[in-house]
Amino acid sequence: MKKHLKTIIKIAVSGGLIIYLFTQKIDVNELISNFKLLDWRFLPLMVLTIVAHYTISSFRWKSLLIHENSDKISRWYLFKLYFVGAFLNNFMPTSIGGDVYKVYRLGKDIDDPFMGFSSVFTERFTGILMLFLIGLFGLSKYLGWGVLVLLIWTICGFIIGFNVLRILSSKFKPLKKLYDALSVYKDHPKVLLFAMFTSLLIQFLSISTQYLTFMALGVKLPIFYSLMYFPLITLLGFFIPSINGLGVQDALYNRFFPSWMVGEGVAITASIIYHMIRMLVSLLGGVFYALGKDS
Repeated sequence: MKKHLKTIIKIAVSGGLIIYLFTQKIDVNELISNFKLLDWRFLPLMVLTIVAHYTISSFRWKSLLIHENSDKISRWYLFKLYFVGAFLNNFMPTSIGGDVYKVYRLGKDIDDPFMGFSSVFTERFTGILMLFLIGLFGLSKYLGWGVLVLLIWTICGFIIGFNVLRILSSKFKPLKKLYDALSVYKDHPKVLLFAMFTSLLIQFLSISTQYLTFMALGVKLPIFYSLMYFPLITLLGFFIPSINGLGVQDALYNRFFPSWMVGEGVAITASIIYHMIRMLVSLLGGVFYALGKDS
């Protein structure tokens, strides 16, 4: 019952926000009018940035597999799993729902559920960390040296938090799983550095896809503004309950890219196009999933 309640809440959030946006912020005629502004030449480039995103992600994921049986797992296989995860995200609550399948399938293939969880969790964690740092960089234009204070505070908070997690993990079993997932790589600093470097590239590709969406509608956003708010929108999408960001992402686009900056309803239109492009690319994951079930 509790599980169903969470799903109902996420559906209600997505549905409620979509209804609000289409009754208060934009109508169908305005949306169609904005779609006519679309420069279709940008769409192949947007698709390529998403494919590059998944390609680099498969290299990152492979580097995090330090299990003795992980040699039999190829980058091509991980690449396909990324697409399958993206495809399943279209139907599962939150934008990390596909990670559950990736953890299950990889853990089963290497006969080590813990390493499956650890590698997926660590790549997601390094991605979130890089998003946060990119957001701080974008914020530096507006806060100046104040960003350095935030960075130092974040590093100190992370060190303190990790030690608190270590202490609590000995008393609470759920926290022990989280602590073990983070600490398994403490003797592999090169692996973590590679994961963080590739995560930086991946997040820039994700931001670039969103930036190109606005360019396709004839809007050139300020670079630092984009580096500040696109990461924030992505981070909030991880934690606000919704169905794969539907409604939430659109509302955040409308909030952070207002009409005086991009034009009436253009932010919502850009968000819808971004949803559509990601869904279109993820359809290949449906093919991989179907073929995987047959094999």
